[in-house]
Amino acid sequence: MLNPGKKLRERLARPDILVLPGVYDALSAKVAVQAGFDGLVMGGYAVAASRLAEPDVGYLSMTEMAEALRVITRAVDVPVLADGDTGYGNALSVQRTLREYEHAGAAGVLFEDQVWPKRCGHMAGKQVIEAEEHARKLRAAADAKTNPDTLLIARTDSRAVYGLDAAIERGKLYLDSGADALFIEAPQNEWELEEIAKAFPNNILIANMIEGGRTPNLTSKDLENLGFDIVFWPCTLVYTVTKALGDVLRALRDEGTTNNVHDKMLSFSQFNSFIGLDDYNELDKKYK
Repeated sequence: MLNPGKKLRERLARPDILVLPGVYDALSAKVAVQAGFDGLVMGGYAVAASRLAEPDVGYLSMTEMAEALRVITRAVDVPVLADGDTGYGNALSVQRTLREYEHAGAAGVLFEDQVWPKRCGHMAGKQVIEAEEHARKLRAAADAKTNPDTLLIARTDSRAVYGLDAAIERGKLYLDSGADALFIEAPQNEWELEEIAKAFPNNILIANMIEGGRTPNLTSKDLENLGFDIVFWPCTLVYTVTKALGDVLRALRDEGTTNNVHDKMLSFSQFNSFIGLDDYNELDKKYK
């Protein structure tokens, strides 16, 4: 896709909130686009689950995440935001991460202020680095952009450690340090979401909805009315797939057939059509 960052910014210029489901491979990305989403987010939680069957506790390397991103962006023609975790090191490591993600097709990259190894933002036991250290990382990331349209997102996990006021102060510092958008992770009630929106009325704001997480699940319209511009649903697909696979496989184990769960599956022809076999066959004819 030509200039994914520009395409993302054009979409953000519209008044309605941008709803981004979390994807973790080419297939999940293609399903999301077919369902009608005009943007996606690749998060470490789902990539760790799908690639390693491990929790989001810092096991993935930058190169593994960049390769996962590259596979996703090749499969779809919508902007993809990508989780850069902590940048995998110091400010110079952040610069390399930003450039690798841009080369892999990211429309935007987020960097968080957790101590490495990090944790999912809704898990207990998080720690954060000094605010100025993360500000330096963001300045380095801003300087490293090869595409000025790439959306640089500052994420802070400090709400869980120091409280909402401290998280808002960090947000101001991070925006002053070159970030284009702000993501305050894991506010714990609707009032806190309102306070975040009030504190940053003229900035691109991101909310994060995780089923069973620490933040109440508001509708996209509710978040739009509060003043948020983007909402991630980063775990919806991986939770759904895990449940669906278990249900169908248990039926196969117990009944010796999938005849009673066909409503939970695509057929051979339906899946081939979805995956693009018809297009492949037409292209194949061209060279015979």
